[in-house]
Amino acid sequence: MQAYGRAISREQLRLSEYGIGVASVVAAAVSFGLLGTLSVLAYGGGMGPSTFAALRAVVGAGVLAVVVGLGGEGSVGLAHVPRREQLMFAVAIVANASLNLVLFAAYGVMAVALVLAIYFTYPLLVALASVALGRERFTPSRVCGLALALAGVALVLGGQIGPGAHVSLFGVACAAAAAVCQATYLVVSRSGYTRVPPVQATSLILAGGGLLAGVVAVAVDLPSGRLLGWVASPQAWACVLVAGTLCAAFAKVCLLRGVRRVGGTRTAVLMLGEPVIGAAVAALVLGQQLTPAAAVGGAAILVAAALVQRPSTKPAARRV
Repeated sequence: MQAYGRAISREQLRLSEYGIGVASVVAAAVSFGLLGTLSVLAYGGGMGPSTFAALRAVVGAGVLAVVVGLGGEGSVGLAHVPRREQLMFAVAIVANASLNLVLFAAYGVMAVALVLAIYFTYPLLVALASVALGRERFTPSRVCGLALALAGVALVLGGQIGPGAHVSLFGVACAAAAAVCQATYLVVSRSGYTRVPPVQATSLILAGGGLLAGVVAVAVDLPSGRLLGWVASPQAWACVLVAGTLCAAFAKVCLLRGVRRVGGTRTAVLMLGEPVIGAAVAALVLGQQLTPAAAVGGAAILVAAALVQRPSTKPAARRV
């Protein structure tokens, strides 16, 4: 009876951890979904896209550094972390920093919705990598979920792509590179540097992204006068502070905690709620039209998220 009781307790603990992981990823997707509307409002206050990205990352890194400094979560000396985890952590920092750089490059030559339609193929890349590494299996429900999720994203974003949208080979390459960066970040973060606490890890990851975005901001926004042209705008200040606190610090910590609990593929599909939330918030705040196709796409993503949560009938042969 005691052994049975312990087994039940372990199972309940596992389900509890899984539920926390799912809730964390959903919270991250909702928070990231606010970013589009906040950025548009910040641009309306005179802030350039590169400056917004840099300040968002810096504010997020600063908030988390304060949390770590006040003892809100433990920290570790990176020199004492195993060398393999140091390498994986470095890969995560570079992947996250590069993501913003190539996305901005793609936005400069193609419609945003077209860029996002390519970028949001990253769940497929995460699934392929997870299977190749022996972490997960392709079950029928998971394959259906991935296909349904990608179709849902196409419906959500398709209505935002005008008939005259310009397709650039450079833009497509940058958007695809962004998908690879995000997939790499999720796959590596799954179990690559688990000895680094989420808040400390996210603070350093955001700092790396802020540094790279800052260099781009100086190069791009300084000549146009947008680097400092926004400082008298309360609207721009409010947007960047909310974006840094909620859409960077909070969202990134939730994403890291979630992917460590539920795995890469499930996290990637759940994160496809981001464009759905983004479209809904833009419709409410900015008056942008929410089409019936987008509503159907959102429902398809929700169904896909439920499908990929179904467990495999037998575990994958783990090789890493």
